[in-house]
Amino acid sequence: MVDDNKLSQNKITSACVSSKKQFPLVFIIIFLALTVSLLLYFFKPEADKIEVQDEPPLAEFIIANVESIAVPVASQGSIKAKIHIKLVAEVSGRVTRMAKLKFDGGFFKKGDLLLSIDETDYRLAISRAKAQVAAARQQLVRAETEAGQAKYDLRQIGRDPSKSTSYALREPQLAEARANLQAAQADLKISELQMQRTTVSAPFDGRVVSKQVDIGQYVSAGTLLADIYSTESVTVRLPLSLRQTELLGIKLRNNQQLIQTMKINLIANSTSKKHQWMAKFSHTEGEIDVRNRLVYLVAEVDSPYVKKLEFIDRPPLTPGMFVKAEITGLEQSTVKLPRSALRYDENVWLLDELNQLQKTPVEILNKDRNYIYVKTGLSQGDRVIINSIDFPLNGMKLSPLLINSMSSKTAKISHE
Repeated sequence: MVDDNKLSQNKITSACVSSKKQFPLVFIIIFLALTVSLLLYFFKPEADKIEVQDEPPLAEFIIANVESIAVPVASQGSIKAKIHIKLVAEVSGRVTRMAKLKFDGGFFKKGDLLLSIDETDYRLAISRAKAQVAAARQQLVRAETEAGQAKYDLRQIGRDPSKSTSYALREPQLAEARANLQAAQADLKISELQMQRTTVSAPFDGRVVSKQVDIGQYVSAGTLLADIYSTESVTVRLPLSLRQTELLGIKLRNNQQLIQTMKINLIANSTSKKHQWMAKFSHTEGEIDVRNRLVYLVAEVDSPYVKKLEFIDRPPLTPGMFVKAEITGLEQSTVKLPRSALRYDENVWLLDELNQLQKTPVEILNKDRNYIYVKTGLSQGDRVIINSIDFPLNGMKLSPLLINSMSSKTAKISHE
């Protein structure tokens, strides 16, 4: 026990001696660390101070110009032939020839032979009718001779023919002979007319949609022969809302005065190319469609299949083709702006004299894909902001940039 206690005391004494030896080393390390920290603090590099300038957001603007503009209205529709008929046989017989009705889609000119029907029976009918006319004419000559002889006989016996009965003068027989001749001549005309109807000719320049008969087929009067349409002109029905009719100046009574002022531009896309046709106002239909409450304007294009040198690559305006329409009518006082100028809740942003943003409500006359047309709310010379601004507030300072034209801005909007 005594030995263990002595051993423990020796260990404690050794630890104290070791701690006293390490104390100066720790002090030196702390001193060096403080010295290095002080040196780094006093000799640290100084950064160049740059004054931050608060620049206002950029505001691209254009000058509002009040002008008289025929506000365009957009619509669309499908092309239809102005004249589209079902060709029907007027006589019976067997089809002997197919000229311009050989296949669907074929073209023909006015007066061209479309098809022929066997005319043998009708030639025989004409011969029979001519014989009946000759017989009736001979009967009339006989009746006239007998009537003249009756008058002569009455005078020979001393009687006044004017006081004799019509039967004594053979007037009934003469009237019957004349009636028989007229009937025979009428039968001849009917036979000749039926003979003419065995050949079916084109009533106009046109195109075959579909044919229903072929060579050797027997047809009766009233049989459908073909479905054809005229290529001389086409029409398109363009639906318009009541608001659009008001913009164009269209009335539901009489619109004849619009024929000279209204311009209708039809647009169709063929592959990657856009083609245009100028149409003319024809009429408006006489009622409002009960299904959609729209008014239909009918436009017309003449000679849709005629190729012109300035539009050599333009395809024909074929029935069934879908087109878009831009219609302009009456001119109205308005401000034309790019679509980007229109803000939420029918507002535009203006720059005042202090280059501060001012939110202004406006009345929109019309708007399309690229432009808006402002009726009221803007004055001549107002600076209208056309770009977007983050967190816009009334009265916020802006950096103005004048845009001289709307073309570049409009091109950007169209691309988007």
